[in-house]
Amino acid sequence: APRTTVHNYQYVVVEVDCRQAGFTRDQFVELLHAENVLAKKYFSPGCHRMEPYQRLPGVASRSLPQTERLCDRLLQLPTGSAIDANDVRQIGDLLRSATSRIRRAA
Repeated sequence: APRTTVHNYQYVVVEVDCRQAGFTRDQFVELLHAENVLAKKYFSPGCHRMEPYQRLPGVASRSLPQTERLCDRLLQLPTGSAIDANDVRQIGDLLRSATSRIRRAA
């Protein structure tokens, strides 16, 4: 990013490639929830699948393959003042541990 931009870090979004990770995004969400990490599916379903957009002519039948792919792969990790550096390390460790276990099993 250019030096003139400033990030607000409102969202921490991860794209999960299930072929590389060995897990789907939804499985990561379940794993994180089991560890009391409040992760969420990011933009799932996509806004084009919700009202009021579904009512617009041609939207319901429109194919948006890249949008659908991302809607199935994006994961939002917790942020904010309730998350400290230790929490960030623990979440990272959980994700690394899960993916390395799957890779060893493969």
